[in-house]
Amino acid sequence: MPNAAGQTRGWWEVLNQAYGMGRWTASYRGHLIAFHGGDLPGFHSQISFMPNDHIGVIVFVIGNHTAPLYNPLSYNIYERLLGMEPTPWTDRFLDIRLKGKKAGTEARSKEGFGRVPDTKPSHALADYAGEYEHPAYGSLKIAMKDNALQFDFHKIILPLTHFHYDRFDTPNDEENGKWSVNFSTNPQGDIDKATMSLDEGEVTFVRRPPKLDEAAAQLIAGNYETATGAKLQVVFRPGSGLFIVTPGAPDQKLVPYKPLKFHLPEFSDVLIEFVEDNGQITALRQITPAGVFVSKRRQ
Repeated sequence: MPNAAGQTRGWWEVLNQAYGMGRWTASYRGHLIAFHGGDLPGFHSQISFMPNDHIGVIVFVIGNHTAPLYNPLSYNIYERLLGMEPTPWTDRFLDIRLKGKKAGTEARSKEGFGRVPDTKPSHALADYAGEYEHPAYGSLKIAMKDNALQFDFHKIILPLTHFHYDRFDTPNDEENGKWSVNFSTNPQGDIDKATMSLDEGEVTFVRRPPKLDEAAAQLIAGNYETATGAKLQVVFRPGSGLFIVTPGAPDQKLVPYKPLKFHLPEFSDVLIEFVEDNGQITALRQITPAGVFVSKRRQ
């Protein structure tokens, strides 16, 4: 089995870690150990026991900066209880901590490397503000505060400043790290996506569409006819939204975009716009790269 600490750092005390049935098992210096940790912001714990030796250790740690301590503390206590020569866990982790801080300081001194000079955002700052969503990672909120952008992700709130083009970065916060957000536009030229590096890959958040105005939806619903005489319906289904219903074809959901304007989920370069005249909807316009196709409202 892989033994990462041994292979990367030459530490062979913990061997053959495996996870199953809600806990980790391993060999610690020849003794079977079972363990599992738990973490919340500011609070960290490790519960472990050596079943063959009939001893167990529980460690609680307060403070994120001390979170790495629960493993070396557990190991040190076991070594004392078993009468073993102590492993220099404290020295090892302190060495990593100090070297890491030094490397981090040096890295931050080179912050901004790769920046393309003399670029500007493609839009006014207010155009980037909004709520962006991802099905797994939840909500990313970009707000305007004091004429600047503010980053808000899972209660991590930091200022967001322009780096180059449509990339904006937060400061390198000691506790929450540095976040970089790259915005992109839809075919209509509006900011509609925000991409960040999370975990082991890039994640793209999509701007949350505005809530459907039900009064406007009921005004839009009705019968329409294309220029070639084909008939279609726009149907409002409470709780589901607006749909274009064409005989012999799947229903097409309309995703709210702007007042009286909608997107089709499958085609970002197609815009459905309803024409209003004196408080009445008179036509449906399908705006595509190939042109504008008008369907007139029929009673």
